[in-house]
Amino acid sequence: MSSFSGQKLDKIPAHVPPELVYEYDNARDPRLLEDPHARMRSLIKEAPPIFFTPFNGGSWVVTRKKAIVDITMNPEVYSNSFIGAAASGEHSGENKEPQQGFMMLPIGVDPPRHTMYRAPLNQPLAAKSVAGLETAIRTMTNELIDQVLGAGRCDFLSDIAEPLPVTLFMKLAGMPTNRLAEFRHLATQATSSTVDAAARAEVFKRIAGILAESIKARQEKREDDLISRLLDVNLDGRHPTFHEMLGYSITLFLGGLETVVNALSFGVRHLARDQELQAKLRADPSLLPGAIEELLRLYGIASTVRRVMRDDVLHGVQFKQGDMVSLLLPAANYDDEAFPNPEQFILGRKEQHQTFNTGPHRCVGLHLARLEMKVFYEEWLKRVPPFRLDPQAPPKFMGGFNLAITSLPLVWG
Repeated sequence: MSSFSGQKLDKIPAHVPPELVYEYDNARDPRLLEDPHARMRSLIKEAPPIFFTPFNGGSWVVTRKKAIVDITMNPEVYSNSFIGAAASGEHSGENKEPQQGFMMLPIGVDPPRHTMYRAPLNQPLAAKSVAGLETAIRTMTNELIDQVLGAGRCDFLSDIAEPLPVTLFMKLAGMPTNRLAEFRHLATQATSSTVDAAARAEVFKRIAGILAESIKARQEKREDDLISRLLDVNLDGRHPTFHEMLGYSITLFLGGLETVVNALSFGVRHLARDQELQAKLRADPSLLPGAIEELLRLYGIASTVRRVMRDDVLHGVQFKQGDMVSLLLPAANYDDEAFPNPEQFILGRKEQHQTFNTGPHRCVGLHLARLEMKVFYEEWLKRVPPFRLDPQAPPKFMGGFNLAITSLPLVWG
């Protein structure tokens, strides 16, 4: 993703009409850093539905649900295959050291190969399979609540939102749980737009080095975890190579360590600002699944990028081969044509939000994410008195490929 390196283009490409240029920097935009989702809503109101930004090397940005669905359903023209594909060499020997480049699997390949790589993840991450983790999630949530309850305050991000999904995910995948802070730092650096291309490559190299140790350990001795299971899957009559295992592991690492942390934090921030909704959910926990879907819509996290493989006109916009297209999923959740009164929290909405994306690359971990959130909110609302934002310490935010909270002080009692 080296074309997203922070610089601003001197010259707008010839095929971009001036009226479609809108200056939006997904890392440094001041309004984004003040309130990320208010900024998403403002893009719907102020910017063209598909606009070209000269920042971060220059790219198209798509903010409407219909256009995003059309792009994700057309991988032949709008490809994912550039992601992490620097020197994928996926058929290099079984035990070679990781090289500089790697493929992120299954994200970094397009159908039909994508289907082969995605299939092994469908079963272990299906709703039925992850249901077995419910007790572990509940125990972990309560242990974390025990640590902060008496104090009447916490920084929700570092005290609860980071350790819960990250520790759970490490256990599920078979990664060491004693390096939480280091892993989270690496995951944040990997998706931050303020990190330049060379530094990002270095971050990915460090992540790959750590994951290579886990894969080698499981090659020698299988355990009851995802890495062990993936080593034995059938990919077209063979097992995954070391390089392919690295590709899977990096994708799982970033998926498990970034998105749920931020989704939980933004959701809890919403509840901290809405005492009435808090009380309603405490009184009737059966409303939680619907409330979680609406929180997921209001607070989308990840955006995703496609490369244009051949010239195409979409929704009246001319794309040229080689153009980069950023699908701003959190903004699409505020699209008036897809969601009536999009800025309002409305329980029981029927429209499908974009937070988990659509098309072949729809988030494979969505069942696990939903379960973690449901169990967390059940326990937190049952045990923690009405909580609110700390008036002395407002939340802090970060932009990038993922919208993120870096600090969320809460008080109660």
